[in-house]
Amino acid sequence: MSLFILLIYLSLVGNGFSAEEYDSDKYGPEELIVWDHPAKATFVHKIHTMDAGLACDSCHDELFEMEAGAMADNSNFTMAAMAAGQFCGKCHNGDTAFASNSNCKSCHVVEDEPIVWSEPTMVMFSHNSHVEDSGLECADCHNGRFMMKKGAALANKDFTMASFKKGLYCGSCHNGDDAFDSAAQCGSCHLAPKGKIIFNQPVKSVVFEHVVHVEKAKLSCESCHKEVFAMKRGGFEKQKLITSENAAEKRKYLVALHKKYCGTCHDSSQAFGYLTRCTVCHVGVKGMAGQLDEVTKNKKHDQSGSHLNSSHQ
Repeated sequence: MSLFILLIYLSLVGNGFSAEEYDSDKYGPEELIVWDHPAKATFVHKIHTMDAGLACDSCHDELFEMEAGAMADNSNFTMAAMAAGQFCGKCHNGDTAFASNSNCKSCHVVEDEPIVWSEPTMVMFSHNSHVEDSGLECADCHNGRFMMKKGAALANKDFTMASFKKGLYCGSCHNGDDAFDSAAQCGSCHLAPKGKIIFNQPVKSVVFEHVVHVEKAKLSCESCHKEVFAMKRGGFEKQKLITSENAAEKRKYLVALHKKYCGTCHDSSQAFGYLTRCTVCHVGVKGMAGQLDEVTKNKKHDQSGSHLNSSHQ
């Protein structure tokens, strides 16, 4: 019994000696430092000082100002600067410590919330599905395909589906071989609008609902947004209008317009013909007023916490 008590005592004493109390004056701030600019990144003093044995003056003040928030305001605090041996790159060069362009998740935080773009169209991207689920490394994409900076891709005027088809951006992997083709499985990234879209050109007034076609008719996005309609807001409303007052010419123009767009399906075989049940889509000026009222009501409900989310363009 005495031996058992002695062993417990020695264990407690040993643990007491091995578990050194953290000294913030000696090892730096204990709390995690988080930067949001130019990208979400974290830094832990303890790993560098208490664990790795570095002194405070190993980094301060030659590499980093010893002032809270100083680096957040430094426009030179970038991955490019680190690759050139500045800041963290002074040690994280592949020799003294792992290179700054590797082991990204040691410092960078994989966002749980998806990134959502509204331009050039509504689209969503999930880091988790690529990093956690597919096992990709940050450097697989942040190696020239995408800058590790919020809003950088959207700022590029060529961040489009056409560029993807050329193998740029997402298209460098989503090529049909490494991952599904960027022109397929649209619903994996694109979000179909929930509200009614109201067109006032080339005739007044036409209502279209994605929900009817996607959720009820079970059509895929690419059924229309591959050959028939450009996936861009307002694209159809730029359609050239006919100026002739001749009724026959107007009818010929509108028939050709229907055949080119909605009429590719609404041909009386796949869906009701465009020359029948016109009022399903064409609501006229009076009908438009009612539709706009409904959209306004839905927006008010949405703002008050309702699940409704209507929009128009």
